[in-house]
Amino acid sequence: MHHKLLFLWILALLMVACGGRPPAGPPNTTADTVSNNNVNTTADIPNETSANPDAITVTSARSICQGRNDFSQIPAAYVAGLTRYTTLNTHYLVNVCTEDSNGDGRADYMVVESTDQPEHESIYFPEGHVHHEPFDFNTNIYKFAAVYTNQRAHSAGNNQIEEQAIIMKMPITPRAASNKTATTYDTIGLALNGVAFFNENAGPGDEITEELFTFDQCSGHPQQQGTYHYHVDPVCLIRDLGGDVLTETSTADGTGYTWLTDAGTNAGLLLGFLMDGFPVYGPLGATAELDCAGAAVSTPIDAFNGHEHCTAEFPTGIYHYHVKTANSGGANNPVFWITNEYYYGEPGTLGR
Repeated sequence: MHHKLLFLWILALLMVACGGRPPAGPPNTTADTVSNNNVNTTADIPNETSANPDAITVTSARSICQGRNDFSQIPAAYVAGLTRYTTLNTHYLVNVCTEDSNGDGRADYMVVESTDQPEHESIYFPEGHVHHEPFDFNTNIYKFAAVYTNQRAHSAGNNQIEEQAIIMKMPITPRAASNKTATTYDTIGLALNGVAFFNENAGPGDEITEELFTFDQCSGHPQQQGTYHYHVDPVCLIRDLGGDVLTETSTADGTGYTWLTDAGTNAGLLLGFLMDGFPVYGPLGATAELDCAGAAVSTPIDAFNGHEHCTAEFPTGIYHYHVKTANSGGANNPVFWITNEYYYGEPGTLGR
């Protein structure tokens, strides 16, 4: 019997050594480099796990939420907004909880954990995947024709969407930072469907304008490690949240191309949060942005592409970002990038 136990113990060590279940590695800092309206009605109880047995949740050994939602120490003002993470994506769970990192009995981080897999369609899912859908990358030539010309449409090489274990920690009390921190070439926030937000920069040696032409039908793409992300306004997420999108078409040489675009009326639509704890709302459009009382917003957009007023999720008011639109935020660029160069607040941490 003792020999048998010793054998099993040695076998377990060999399995770990061969990659059986290694501990989670350090945060991924690899740059975004290109290589060759569903509602989850089973997860609407903030302190319970999902009743969906097929749902996939974060598997990292460093997980804080451990597959559960716990809003007991989430600030009251944030509950409505953060609960949206737990109700949108039914196939891939996104969990919300808090962390007391110093053991003083008080939470100091709001935590969002995600596998970074969208529930919408993408050509970057492997063939045979339930959400795989073919896409003609030449569509992007016409989608971005008003902005950039003489570009080559192509895929992001061999990159595909792969399951991640993103752990985003936001300060329990977000506030403006005296010294601003630059956003990184990695996840800077999470959309409500659990997908990573990236900034408007490409990895060294790449041009972000070229990467526009590798986007899928939902305006996202994966980097080399399989982290799927949005640099620009996530049109399929906006659609799935009940926002207004338009279907546009173009015909060239007898071939028709069709794509979704923001309708310009989604400024009040919550899309997610950045790592500093401040929410991200939809692009500003031709019509006036309205506050939580239905009044037109007069506060201008600042250099961080945000401003403060009340919203549906934050009726007492909060600073929030808008997906960058045209010249708003002091940048002369008509593409709807997610954010500008710096965080408005002090960012938390990112783990995997």
